[in-house]
Amino acid sequence: MPCGFSEADAKGHKIPVGYSLKNWDPTEEPIMLLGSVFDANSLGKWIYDWTVYHHGSGSPIGEMAGELWLLLIQLFGKIKRAEETAPKIRSMEKREMIEEFIEARDRITKKFRELLNACKAPMLRSSTKQNKEGQLGKSAGVEFVETLFGVDRKLEETNRFIASLRLWNFRFDTNCEKFLRERTI
Repeated sequence: MPCGFSEADAKGHKIPVGYSLKNWDPTEEPIMLLGSVFDANSLGKWIYDWTVYHHGSGSPIGEMAGELWLLLIQLFGKIKRAEETAPKIRSMEKREMIEEFIEARDRITKKFRELLNACKAPMLRSSTKQNKEGQLGKSAGVEFVETLFGVDRKLEETNRFIASLRLWNFRFDTNCEKFLRERTI
């Protein structure tokens, strides 16, 4: 957590009081899941760690979780850079293209939040006994992985989401990267 973190950061992002902020870098966009706040990197790591715990690091599902982690970092990192740089780009056409990619992020993150929401109820059901301070137990993390990557659950949707992240990253690199490097085009 960077120095200078305050409750005002949480309020500014409309994070409910009482949510755990220990996994969130306040310089990054917050992602909320069952009373905890994450950034793209910490949530990707959390998903990866639980997947490796349950399936093993060399498993296809473990590799998929690792790719998801990397793609989330790329998406949020590129968007952050685009939002910071777009106002400096003089060409209206090029700035509008970058702004379209920023707007596409909203659609992609909506899909991701829907996937996360689909995992909430199974996590809560699996954890019949709460740990200290209201934290969910190991069974909740395993249930999250089973829901997100389960063949009979959300695997197909997760695959489609990962494919959309790959495509967004490829298109962003192809269409926007050069403008962001040059900044004043």
